[in-house]
Amino acid sequence: MIRIAVATLGCKTNQSETAAILGQFKDHQIVDFDQEADIYLINTCTVTNRTDYKSRYLIRKALAHKGRFPRAKVVVTGCYSQRSRDEVLALGDVDLVVDNQNKLDLALLLDSGCYSFQDIMTARDFHYVPQTAMHERSRAFQKIQDGCDYYCSYCAVPYARGHKRSAALSDVLTQSRLFVQNGYREIVLGGVNLGLYRDQDKTLKDVITAMQNINGLEIIRLSSLEPQLFDPQLLDLIANTSKVAPHFHIALQSGSDTILKRMKRVYDTALVANLIQAIKTRIPDAAIGFDVICGFPGETEDEFRATYEFLSSLPITYLHVFSYSKRKGTPAAAMADQIPGPLKHQRSSLLSQLSDSKKLDYTQFLISNQIKLKGVIEEHTDDLATLLSDHFIRAYKKTEALPGSIAELIPVSFCEDGVI
Repeated sequence: MIRIAVATLGCKTNQSETAAILGQFKDHQIVDFDQEADIYLINTCTVTNRTDYKSRYLIRKALAHKGRFPRAKVVVTGCYSQRSRDEVLALGDVDLVVDNQNKLDLALLLDSGCYSFQDIMTARDFHYVPQTAMHERSRAFQKIQDGCDYYCSYCAVPYARGHKRSAALSDVLTQSRLFVQNGYREIVLGGVNLGLYRDQDKTLKDVITAMQNINGLEIIRLSSLEPQLFDPQLLDLIANTSKVAPHFHIALQSGSDTILKRMKRVYDTALVANLIQAIKTRIPDAAIGFDVICGFPGETEDEFRATYEFLSSLPITYLHVFSYSKRKGTPAAAMADQIPGPLKHQRSSLLSQLSDSKKLDYTQFLISNQIKLKGVIEEHTDDLATLLSDHFIRAYKKTEALPGSIAELIPVSFCEDGVI
């Protein structure tokens, strides 16, 4: 049995791909990254300087293990290694660096010994490999889209993921059924830019419509969506089905129109405000979260204040706050007036405090209005089942139901990090 130590950085797409990679090894055992292994697999990320650093740290750690266990192989893939393959090879005796398009065939490539690293910009087809399980996950993350052609001025991801491409709808449904047959009750649909999903004339709306008919699938959750890609028909569909989680994670990035323009985003705050109003009109109890970047080059105090006030005015649930990170090869990296780290940290802290306040208000709304929550049980602790609810609030319920099954509750009070 092959012992595999695995480390995955970054997004749900990477997590889905790691699970697919592991599924290609017929007889394997997952071991801790600090233990002796036959293969040390690092699936890297390059969204920030910090994730680049973490990727290099894990590669060096794997190489140190290889020094103690010479027969071990160190295998690296993911977005950092796609953009910086030479940097990875310079770290030491790495056995294999696999590009993002071919990473799902990693087990086969290790056996064959015949492989040529692919320029991701030449990839034209979505590479689908069936999978039956997620590594240590109670929910299934299903990637149905890859690549992005927006080239926002701050973002390195298009250079690491290539042009947009999507899974065939028939493959999407085959994969969803495989997950359900193997006990998964919630599927999180994801991609590099999920809203760009297209299979000829089929869109994300068609994916959801078809998945609703899969017996045993109880929750369909959407990962991050761009605000300009919300189809009114998609919102109508979600509002009229009980299977899609009322949870919307939106890649906003800034609440200042001037910064959005410098970021090369293709919408303004008026579109976002109208979208939030439309969601809340159709689904009053919807959980809405934003990605927000602090300290974009040239961000003035007035522009930050505009972002803060815009976010304060909206009935949202939470914020994922990021400090701007200079990415080599992107237009923003060459912009003047880079914001000092302490000021970025100060502004990020203010937005994180706002996020905490918004989440508290939303949780109180759920309790006061007795909104029914449901979710997949992750574990039991002290006779309480833990679940991440369809409303993206962690919840606890006293039940004997097993992990992996669905639990429902109406929250009655707060607890340390959620409701009960």
